Amino acid sequence: MGKDEKIVEQAIEWMLQLEQGDLPPGERTAFERWKAADPRHAMAYANLSQSVQQFDVPRQVGAAPVILRNTLQQKSKRRKALKQIAALAGLAVGAAALLDRITPVDALTADLHTGTGQRQRTTLADGSIITLNARSAIDHLISPTLRQVRLLEGEIQVQIAAGNALPFSIETVHGSVSATAGTLMLGLQPLRTDLVAQQAAALLSTRNGQHATLAAGQRTWFDQDEIGAPRATGGAENSWVEGYYTASDNSLEEVVAALRPYRKGLLRLDPAVAQLRISGAFPLDDTDRALSALASALPITVNRVSPYWVSISSRS
Repeated sequence: MGKDEKIVEQAIEWMLQLEQGDLPPGERTAFERWKAADPRHAMAYANLSQSVQQFDVPRQVGAAPVILRNTLQQKSKRRKALKQIAALAGLAVGAAALLDRITPVDALTADLHTGTGQRQRTTLADGSIITLNARSAIDHLISPTLRQVRLLEGEIQVQIAAGNALPFSIETVHGSVSATAGTLMLGLQPLRTDLVAQQAAALLSTRNGQHATLAAGQRTWFDQDEIGAPRATGGAENSWVEGYYTASDNSLEEVVAALRPYRKGLLRLDPAVAQLRISGAFPLDDTDRALSALASALPITVNRVSPYWVSISSRS
């Protein structure tokens, strides 16, 4: 039995004991000690608890307590059911998955990278200042003949050093952006790159040959084939640099997406509430406070199964 499978087995055994009720104080202490001994323990138990809620039919249909108790007393059958639930949920608590929630594994070889909940401000060789948002990564090459950054993951702000006629280029998988001075922000998404020209006129080229100029104070997006219509900036796109996400009639889905790089566990959002609208400033460095603020302002429930598993759903 592998380490991951053993942890899931332990989580199942603890769940069986807890479901029986009347757990002696010493055993309750042992359970809490087991969860605290390894983050994978807490994550496994939280994942299993959440999956039981989704897959456990007797509970969903509101089985009478006496029937449920009789079922639980058949421990072998209950263990088999929990194993099936774990298999259906595809529970994974491996060290690699946990490490990736702390620091993106694919970014470890980048010239500069940040982990979950980290921001980093760096001055490059030409004097330009680059700030990486959480879970971001770049490669850079600064020389007398080339000023180039490649955004590999996440989001960056670049304050381009003035007084140098050499264009400063920022590349992504979708294309490139260049300017000789001013401030640019780029965010790499799975299907596109978002661009904000804060204080710079930027030249934009897609991988497949489309070109455009973006004026200072405008924002747009581009993928490999096309460039979105430019829009005026809202003025708060760079608030993450100061540790806040500022929403102005944004969807809950957008706010949660901004919080995820700052949490080391899973943050699940029910699609039924994803399009709720909200405005406000939410602290990125204290996501629990941000989630509490969202729960106070919107008809949602934030269920903290554990520090590593939080789900957001409609308030019943």
